[in-house]
Amino acid sequence: MKRNKILVVGAGREGKGFLGQVYAASGWEVIFLDKNPDVVHSLQEKGSYKVKLLEADQTVVAEVSGYRAYVCDEECSCLMDIVDADVIALCLYPEDIKEAAEYLARGLEERAKQDGKEVTILSCTNLNHIISEVEKWFYDPLSEQAKEWFKKNAVVRDVIVRRSTSADASDSLKLESMAVASLLIQKPVNVDLSKVIWMELTDDLEKLKEVKLYTYNAPHATCAYAGYLKGYNTIGEAENDPEIRQLMNEVLKEAIKALALEFQMEESKLWEFCTLPAPKEVLVDYIYRVAYDPVRKLGRNDRLTGNACFCYKHGLPYDALAQSIANGFAYSEERDEKAQKIQQMIRKCGIEDTVSQVCGLPKNHEIAIKVINYYQKLIDERRTEK
Repeated sequence: MKRNKILVVGAGREGKGFLGQVYAASGWEVIFLDKNPDVVHSLQEKGSYKVKLLEADQTVVAEVSGYRAYVCDEECSCLMDIVDADVIALCLYPEDIKEAAEYLARGLEERAKQDGKEVTILSCTNLNHIISEVEKWFYDPLSEQAKEWFKKNAVVRDVIVRRSTSADASDSLKLESMAVASLLIQKPVNVDLSKVIWMELTDDLEKLKEVKLYTYNAPHATCAYAGYLKGYNTIGEAENDPEIRQLMNEVLKEAIKALALEFQMEESKLWEFCTLPAPKEVLVDYIYRVAYDPVRKLGRNDRLTGNACFCYKHGLPYDALAQSIANGFAYSEERDEKAQKIQQMIRKCGIEDTVSQVCGLPKNHEIAIKVINYYQKLIDERRTEK
């Protein structure tokens, strides 16, 4: 009997440590595609990799083998796997999806010529309200014939990733994954996923994704920026700091009170949604990964500023959120080009203009003023310490 096939586009931490491992364990044929030759060469050379699964009641090591791995070459060596895949999973940053869609177009053209089977495309990114744009990126490069086939046979679906996966580098073959929650997938799909472990179809995904961003990701970012300022390297180290843990808790409390009003949900349901089972063993996750790209993560509709705006709208306090936003503006990791962009903006334009531009708020907005005050206090304290 022919096995189902998944093409995982982006063979980094999530691609290998979550989707690759889960679908392989469920008996699917797994194919990786990545534009980084080092990532692909590592997979090809070894022929297997290991994922340490941190489950609620145990820790197990799973070995994944029997996959194929391709680099994005001019010959489109993975052409027939694009033609045959039941699922194409995009484990990419939002800014890389358009390029991937253009590359995959050649395979979808061939699929249309062969009047191929239906396909489900999963967009595995935290960014919400992007699916119509992803559909357009796939649709526009196609010929008229292929466009007709695509409209009838392809669906692009959003997901909510509720699993952290860690590794020393994107080409690492030793990964850790916190296996305590399923991947939530927008209905309907064109393939039976009922026998794939950790996959769960759900309604109203856009609303849940908003909630996930503001509940899971807000305290996570809070931890990363505060942890960086205290000199920690991992999220676990930062979470064990009493001051940081208290700040994370206060951020979540502020957020949930506002989200309950904004999304018309009971506070108890929000707490239930964002409280996952604790793994038996703590995941080693790095502050650099979680803090990465503060330009996006401090944006108007993202995890920290977005939450503060909901609080402001509903007349609720947001001091912990404002403090965390200020910490994000003080985050100056040299390896993070977006962090360096913010530091350059501060030096050139000042903190007032920088907060306004990055957070998408007027300079005289109450939130912006509070963030600026926290930032100035933070900078003054650090100068005094020196």
